[in-house]
Amino acid sequence: MSALFGIAVIHFFALISPGPDFFFVTQSAIRQSRKHALCAALGISLSILVWSICALGGLHFLFQKMVWLQQILMLLGGLYLLYLGSLMLKSSFKTPLPLTNSKAEALSIVQPSYLKLLLQGFFTNMANPKALIYFSSVFALAISPNAKLSEQSSLLALVFIESLLWFTVVAIIFSMPKMTIYYQKFAKWIDGVTGGIFISFGCLLILNRD
Repeated sequence: MSALFGIAVIHFFALISPGPDFFFVTQSAIRQSRKHALCAALGISLSILVWSICALGGLHFLFQKMVWLQQILMLLGGLYLLYLGSLMLKSSFKTPLPLTNSKAEALSIVQPSYLKLLLQGFFTNMANPKALIYFSSVFALAISPNAKLSEQSSLLALVFIESLLWFTVVAIIFSMPKMTIYYQKFAKWIDGVTGGIFISFGCLLILNRD
């Protein structure tokens, strides 16, 4: 129980530190809708579950033996973050939409499918430099690969639920009507800054692969 509590605390602080996952969920919430943001949150949480399973399976030792694999994953992750960042920067240069007074009007524009947001959330976390470093080092060292199956299952459930709850809260807060109106007023700046953040993370991941 104490081990699970320790991992829960470590994972919580890893979650609340801003990164690509946080910015992607907030962007989905204020640009699309609460349901879109929740799908993004679910995709991110599923990716975290996959990382956790890999960590239990010896991800840390795998990267020690196969350094090239970690290099390839970091390169691909960096390229994906650059792609997302470029999309947001492109959006920031588009002609701004006319202001609307209601959430329904704001959402009358064609929106991406829920599945697309779920997949984008999944791959955003898979490409997240924080996730790669965290699950191959801190998280991997905090758990025991020799733990019983019941303990491993409890750990996976804990990490998944904790992640989903955190990003659900973020999605709900940033999908409030006032946030949508605020985004409409400052869309260019918000998209530009967020795009720059994603590109920065992508460059960091590509250039720091030693």
